[in-house]
Amino acid sequence: MTEATLSRFLRDANAFVASSHEAIKTSAPHIYLSALLFAAKDSLVYQNFAPFFTSSISATATGIERHSRLVATLAGHEATVGSVAYSPDDRLSASGSADGTLRIWDTRTGEEINPALRSDDSTSSVHSVAFSPNGQRVIAGINDAVHVWSILTGRAALPPLRGHSDLVSSVKFSVDGTLIASGSCDKTVRLWGAETGLEITVMSGHTDRVTGIAFSPDGQFLASASDDQTIRFWHSHNGEAIGNPLDSKEAMSSLCFSPDGKWLAAGSTQSCRARVWDIATLQPTSVVISIHLLLMSISFSPDGLMLVLSGNDTIQFWDLQSGRGFSPRPFTGHSAYVRSLVFSQNGQFLASGSFDGTVKIWDTSGSFEFAIEPRQEHRAYPTGAVAVSSDGTLIVSGLIDGSICIWDAHTGYEKLQSIPKHHDQVLEVTVSPNGRLIASASADHTVRLWDVNTGESVGEPLRGHEDKVWTVAFSADARWLASGSSDETVCIWDVATRQMATFGPLRCTGWVISVSFSPDGRLFAAADHGGCIHFWRVGTDELARTPLQANSYGITSIEISPDSMTVVAGGTDNVVRVWDIAGGFQVFALDRHLDYVYSVAYSPDGRYIVSASRDHNLILWDAQTGVRLASLIRHSNWVAAVTSRRTVGQLCLAILTGRFASGMLKRLSCWPKRANKTRLARLAPTISNASGLWDHRANCSCGFHWNTALTPRYLHVRWSSV
Repeated sequence: MTEATLSRFLRDANAFVASSHEAIKTSAPHIYLSALLFAAKDSLVYQNFAPFFTSSISATATGIERHSRLVATLAGHEATVGSVAYSPDDRLSASGSADGTLRIWDTRTGEEINPALRSDDSTSSVHSVAFSPNGQRVIAGINDAVHVWSILTGRAALPPLRGHSDLVSSVKFSVDGTLIASGSCDKTVRLWGAETGLEITVMSGHTDRVTGIAFSPDGQFLASASDDQTIRFWHSHNGEAIGNPLDSKEAMSSLCFSPDGKWLAAGSTQSCRARVWDIATLQPTSVVISIHLLLMSISFSPDGLMLVLSGNDTIQFWDLQSGRGFSPRPFTGHSAYVRSLVFSQNGQFLASGSFDGTVKIWDTSGSFEFAIEPRQEHRAYPTGAVAVSSDGTLIVSGLIDGSICIWDAHTGYEKLQSIPKHHDQVLEVTVSPNGRLIASASADHTVRLWDVNTGESVGEPLRGHEDKVWTVAFSADARWLASGSSDETVCIWDVATRQMATFGPLRCTGWVISVSFSPDGRLFAAADHGGCIHFWRVGTDELARTPLQANSYGITSIEISPDSMTVVAGGTDNVVRVWDIAGGFQVFALDRHLDYVYSVAYSPDGRYIVSASRDHNLILWDAQTGVRLASLIRHSNWVAAVTSRRTVGQLCLAILTGRFASGMLKRLSCWPKRANKTRLARLAPTISNASGLWDHRANCSCGFHWNTALTPRYLHVRWSSV
């Protein structure tokens, strides 16, 4: 093995472990049960080890595949990581946290090199960290003081540098290492002797808190940003002001110089914009980057060609010349806001610190290509419902602006968007078994039918409900369409005439959240918010049996099995339950999820059950024994919608994941890798959208809500035989 091959293998191994570290940490067999399954197929880890596991689940990719660049996750902090830094030789990284600790990590192993560094103040919070140019010391802004530690001994190298009257928001070493600069919420910037710890000068002029400071690459001057909407420049040797302050027009939360010192970039949390100034003229350039997401950190790449910005829980790359975003899509992996970003000195890695308490290391080597931007409608209105056509070639998504989109499942590109719209958000979509029609349920109290080929509305909206319509389902022969609503009724519609059936509406005891027809065409089921599952004989209003009290919390999703003998239900009690329909008894209670089960479905042959949850997991179960077979995916946040269709020799599965300010639509097909190569699965990420999420079922926000765009909290999964 050559040195280059060994280096690549080690890099791939780092990425492999990092991408699935949570699953592997929980159970080592996940190395080959799930991690190897979804490893990049061109990685040396997959190529060397996958051939040895011929009886496990396998995966291949079609369409647009984007491999994760996550190399490692450094866990240990117990609160927000507010700052990260690389040592000059890139062998160490430092992270400061609101838990009061500063941790030093070996970048090669991901291990801490010594116990966490702390100040004597038990209520301390570390806001900023920086290495000295010789790599022997690390400084941190902790509360209203600057602390200096020796890397070698792990002990304080100087007494705390005190003088600020409010918290220290930013600290930096000068280029030659002789000075320490600190910016504070007390509206001042101070210079200290790096060897003596003595205060040299106080720079006053800002009228609001100082949020960031940076030395120019040549070390001649220092820049400071403030909430007073100005950027000021100071001489490094004496702290005297240079010229008039720049009018940044908005409060800036972070700033940085380009490596050649020609440009200064600053980002605003308030406006979610980044601006760039020409240092020679001190005039703003034409580069203004708006990301429509909470921007907390900004950094130049070491070659000066790109700007990297944090946008909520994502990391985005922008070309300075064109102002366009690069692909792969924004780096995702953090589960909360990204607070700090820093490149390694060689430019091959990027470290990010987050509100989720972790530091993540990303591979930024290799080429970047321009991304194909999603439609503006999808940046503003994330997908709220998802369905797959019977032949697996199309994915249908519902938007909160009331329209639907039809996507090519193989390429991930949009084919059609409906011209007429619902008057409120689309809550669920489904495709008829014959693949000709799409049905959509909406908060505007109506159901609509759409032509799959043209995207045009078929007839007038179906009116009959008096409140939001949460769910729709076609019967196996596509003769009937059922819809369930907050008005506690189920309406049955004749698809050919688009008229409500003469029987009904059918009454339930709470909001109707999910409906399902039996594959044999005899039964119809509806689940309500009170935890009951009601059964009727198809084509009549006759109850097939007394309602099943599946749980006492609430049901989010149901599906009748392919043999029409059982029904699976997921609910807000975190449990997947399987009931015998004729006998009325519970067969299984599958309780491995840690949060709401939002969607459940049977595989077309009835051998498997899949469940999706707010605990970020998609779990595959044996439908005959109730045994958990695998956690197929560990998403960066809760799984928001899953739907699938059986096609010739494969199963196409579309997944919608939800995060603060992000929705991710993926196309997945899964198969057990048997000796006869029977296919059951493939994975291909296709579409990424960005916006705030809103839990409209509970009418409350999911975490922070700078953007209260609506996205369904409940999942809908349907696997039907064709």
